[in-house]
Amino acid sequence: MPTDVLTLGGIVFDDFSTPETMMGGGQQAMVVHKLPGGARVIDTLGPDEADIAWRGFLFGDNAYNTALALDAMRAAGQVVPLSWGGQFRSVIVNTFIYRVRRMPVWVFYEVICTVTQNPLLGALSAVPSSIDTLVQGDLALAIGL
Repeated sequence: MPTDVLTLGGIVFDDFSTPETMMGGGQQAMVVHKLPGGARVIDTLGPDEADIAWRGFLFGDNAYNTALALDAMRAAGQVVPLSWGGQFRSVIVNTFIYRVRRMPVWVFYEVICTVTQNPLLGALSAVPSSIDTLVQGDLALAIGL
């Protein structure tokens, strides 16, 4: 029995259709204010999750129907759950492309999902921006004078 199961919106990818690698991570969203003299003020806005992309093959009598179901998920544009390797994200299927190699048992596919929420990161509103910290520090200094 597999220890790692990839599911997207209720579709379970079997041992054959599961990709060899899955990606995660992203960037820190920020605004960089460049000041005269080369100084900078950087406002951090929180994590900006990278799109999650993978590709693989669907194989079996239901491969074509699975491809059509995944394409319908893309067309609907709804938020769906994505889980793999102990990870969970709420995503929207941004891109789904399939190529039928042999009807109906062999379908090559590519998926790109845009992350709407990563519950492991917490709420973005809890991340203080550096400009707020600077203003609060200046106010505290002014009040102290």
